[in-house]
Amino acid sequence: MTDQNEYSESGLSSYPDHNEDWNEEKEGLAFSILRRGATEPGGPYTEEQILQMLNEDKISKKDYVFFQGLSDWRPLEDVFEIHEKINHFIDDGQDKYKLGEAFREVSNVLTHNEEIYYIAVQNRAGILTKTRQCVIITNRHLFHLTEKRVGYELEAHSWRSISNTKMLDDKKDVGTFSFLIENERRVDIPGIPMAQVRRLFELSCEMKD
Repeated sequence: MTDQNEYSESGLSSYPDHNEDWNEEKEGLAFSILRRGATEPGGPYTEEQILQMLNEDKISKKDYVFFQGLSDWRPLEDVFEIHEKINHFIDDGQDKYKLGEAFREVSNVLTHNEEIYYIAVQNRAGILTKTRQCVIITNRHLFHLTEKRVGYELEAHSWRSISNTKMLDDKKDVGTFSFLIENERRVDIPGIPMAQVRRLFELSCEMKD
C-alpha cells in the first residue's frame, strides 16, 4: 500500500481543504478522492456521489479517500467498510456526521474483543454552538465523548466502575442520561433524543447485570 510519504514525494504534501461553502451539517461528510498514480485529489464528494462513481467504474475501491477525522489516506474499500458499521447505529435518528466522529475516536482505543454496541448523540447544546456530547456503550466500557474547541475529550469507564445509570424525560422528545461513577461523581448529559436515552438506559442495565 502506498503511504503518506509516497504521496508527499508525488506532490501531495498536505490534506485537501474542502470548499468553504460545503455545509457538512447538512450534506454529511465531505470526501476527497485520490486516484492511484495521481498527484491531485478530487472532491469534495458526498457518499452517494462516490457510490455512483464506483458503480460507473470512474473510480476503484483501491483508490484512496480522505475526510475530516481520518488520520491518513485510506483505500476506499477499507473506509466504506467502516461506514457500513456506522450506518448500523443511526436507527434512532443520530446525526450521522457526529456519530461518525464518535465512532472513529472510540475505535482508536478499543481493547481486544471489545465491540461498540450503541452510540447516542446529544442534540446541539445551544443555538450558537456546534459542540455536542456522545455516549458510547461497548461490552466493556461506557465512553463519554465531549467535543472541545479543538479536538475531543474522551472518558472511558469500565462497567465495574459504574454504580448506576438513570434516564429522565425532559419533554419535547429529549431527555437526560446520567451515570454515577464509583458512587462519587454523577455525570448528566441532557438534550439527547428520548429514543436514544431509552436505549442507553436499557443497554447500561444489561451491562451492569
